[in-house]
Amino acid sequence: MERRYVYKMVQSCLGQYNWEKDSIPCESTEFAEIYEKVMTVKKDEPETDLHDIVSDIVYGYVTGSPYF
Repeated sequence: MERRYVYKMVQSCLGQYNWEKDSIPCESTEFAEIYEKVMTVKKDEPETDLHDIVSDIVYGYVTGSPYF
């Protein structure tokens, strides 16, 4: 999966929570952690839509969920 594509999806989701889209730089460790979680879930659940996975993970990140 192209990292840049996932990054754009994350930026879009952050905008839905009134976060600035560039609040998490692509080169940051925060994005690296989000990206790894997305790839792990996609590998474990290949039938799940990527947009749903990204939305769930970003929600967990934004809300400080212990499951993030």
